[in-house]
Amino acid sequence: MMIYLPTVRDTFIMRSSSAGGAGGTPGFLLLSFFFFILSISANNHVDPAATAISETRLNRVDQATTKINRCPLRPSRNNNIHRPPLILGHRGASFHIPEHTLQSYRLALELGADYIEPDLIATKDGVLIAVHDVDLNVTTNVDTYNNGKYSDRARQSPANGNKWGYYVNDFTWAEIQQLRVRQRVTTGARYDGYDYLFKVPSFTQIVDLVHDWNTRELPLIGLPSKTGGVAGMYVELKKSHYFQDDGNISLADLFLDELAQHPKASELLFDHVTLCEEGLRYDEYRVPPLVIQSFEGDVLESLRTKFKKRWMDFVEEDAILASGVVNATGDEDDEVDHPWIPPLVLLVPENKCHQETFWFDVESSHVSGLGPNKNCLLPSTSAMESNDTVAIDRAKREAQEWVSKAHSMRLAVHPYTVKLEKDSGGVPQLFSSAEEELRYYYCELKVDGIFSENIVTAQIVGAEGCDHSAASAPVVEDSPAVCIKEERSLWLFGVAFLAIGAFIGALTSTYVMFYCKKETNSNRPLPLPEVDTSLSMELQEDEEDEII
Repeated sequence: MMIYLPTVRDTFIMRSSSAGGAGGTPGFLLLSFFFFILSISANNHVDPAATAISETRLNRVDQATTKINRCPLRPSRNNNIHRPPLILGHRGASFHIPEHTLQSYRLALELGADYIEPDLIATKDGVLIAVHDVDLNVTTNVDTYNNGKYSDRARQSPANGNKWGYYVNDFTWAEIQQLRVRQRVTTGARYDGYDYLFKVPSFTQIVDLVHDWNTRELPLIGLPSKTGGVAGMYVELKKSHYFQDDGNISLADLFLDELAQHPKASELLFDHVTLCEEGLRYDEYRVPPLVIQSFEGDVLESLRTKFKKRWMDFVEEDAILASGVVNATGDEDDEVDHPWIPPLVLLVPENKCHQETFWFDVESSHVSGLGPNKNCLLPSTSAMESNDTVAIDRAKREAQEWVSKAHSMRLAVHPYTVKLEKDSGGVPQLFSSAEEELRYYYCELKVDGIFSENIVTAQIVGAEGCDHSAASAPVVEDSPAVCIKEERSLWLFGVAFLAIGAFIGALTSTYVMFYCKKETNSNRPLPLPEVDTSLSMELQEDEEDEII
């Protein structure tokens, strides 16, 4: 009789061989699960540098399968501050330099504002200029210029509530160029050494400034690429009804005419319409280059209609948009069907934001955002003065609901305006500083942007994020896709990798099974020689006899 004694190596091979058969299912699932977990980990740790959109990628868009649309004004549905909210330089960097001057806009750009915000009004000869009020006496020296040269121009206007003033549409562009601008706020907190040094700029000059900054100066400075792209223009058409009634001037038509005629406006504001492709992430987001705001909703609707009719005036040099991919869906979604129409923002005064019909009116409009007076989102003055904590808490909850309601309608929320002063419409009594006020808007209300007269303060608070224990700026990883129409579904990648894991697991198990069978047959050890058991028994009996 032959006795086979298995070795340790043979024991391993036999177990591996059995695992390759029906008993290999646990190992197969383990490998699949491993690849599934690996896929999820890979999708949640994307290198922003590796996902940046290049110009080459934009130029290779497949028009047959990809919708062309600009990135939305509101860059995230969840709006957890993966990047700080947009900073809108209110009339430039107006805390430091007199508002609505080229110098103020330039400083805002240098400080890193996402937008500069010119208020556009019209002169007598139809030139758009940047001044906040139709009365030039509010921020210029028109009353005292050249010993009262224009004193006879002061008048009342029924279109402006019969207020006395030096109305801008009574002056030509050449006359306004003789005037100089001063600081609006005169409480002493702002430096007045720049008063009466700078001129009133035209819209054409502002377009030149932004174009020169974005295309020539910014690359020379060597600043790192900023999330959100280059700076844009956040234009307000100021008191359109006044100009129509008082001077028979269509501010919207003037605006479109100047955009169409300016040699750099098309390149700056329209030619690089962002292609918000499927899977676009926060580090690839680009702010829309032009945003238009107004308190007058009918003016925004009229402007939208005019943009739809005159689109070839603005994008005829854009090979992508001019190739027939316009009105692609018929859904009247401007981000997809009419991407050359700038986002429109309805400004909301304090007396309208809580009216019963407000949200019904908003829902019927075609706006991309709301710009509420910040008092819409704050407790009443009486509640703050009396420190009525119940009323204050209730007002904060209502403010959160107001912003959430806007977000549910896909609208960005950009409140106005944060100032450093404790008076003159500055820091509300509820807060000890502008920094605390900003944290309230950023972290409690989750607004998408803020009008600020001090760019640096808004930047610092935004960079700190809402986790006060963290010293570093918020990261952008794990951020959601920004495209509204097309979103990245990471679970599909996980399923794909699960299938790959299953396939690799099956191959591995099959290979081990066949390899083990081969090894078992070819490497079995030689049998041991037969032992004569009868002789062994006789020897055993002799030994027992001796012991006894």
